[in-house]
Amino acid sequence: MASTVLVLLPSGTPLREPVNSAVSPSFSQNWRVFAPNILKVNRNVEIRAQWRDANNQLVYSDWVSLTEIEEQGVTGHFAPSRIHKNAFNSSQTLLSSYNDLDVEQKERVRDTFIEATNDNEFRPIDVEELIDDLGAGDSDVIRYLRMDYMYMRFATLYATAGFDEDIERVQWRITRERPNDFQNRFSDEQQYNDSVTTFGWRHSNVEIPEEVLDEYGNLIERTGKEHLFRKAASNAQ
Repeated sequence: MASTVLVLLPSGTPLREPVNSAVSPSFSQNWRVFAPNILKVNRNVEIRAQWRDANNQLVYSDWVSLTEIEEQGVTGHFAPSRIHKNAFNSSQTLLSSYNDLDVEQKERVRDTFIEATNDNEFRPIDVEELIDDLGAGDSDVIRYLRMDYMYMRFATLYATAGFDEDIERVQWRITRERPNDFQNRFSDEQQYNDSVTTFGWRHSNVEIPEEVLDEYGNLIERTGKEHLFRKAASNAQ
């Protein structure tokens, strides 16, 4: 009882600190034990794609939320497959790499990585040219470009499986929504504005194994989210 009183007394009380250091490892409460990574921001990853129509003209889809698809697969599962958390996990890594860039570099990666050829075709800008443009010798640039390339493949997988088209280009954006603080949790007014980062178009120069494409197609079908791609395709321009 005496030890308990000492622990509860204000800081500076004689013997409080020695007693507190002794009992803290066993009896102190730390809510991080239950929530080691408290989620303070909701992230939504969206993609859109371009393909050739029957007249060989490039059309581009409306946006599709990959987060909505993956959250449907996670709901009610104690240990969901990693494929159901790809967008959530990878978006944090991508944004971390993006935030390591300076202002000019960020502006460049929000632009397209595609260039026209002499015969009126299009191709991805060579990676060495991108490195020179963004800053040769900058390790942050290399880390970002690796994540950017991974995201091009990731978006192409989903777009090919969902739209069932020969995807030529992809683009993605990440929306971050911060919920109201606890004291404002019942307020209908949004306390913080959403933050949206839209990256430029990327050329889909990737060969997709059939079994991998089937896995993503099955994921979309299992979650019942085929309608997201149908709606986005119907709004293609």
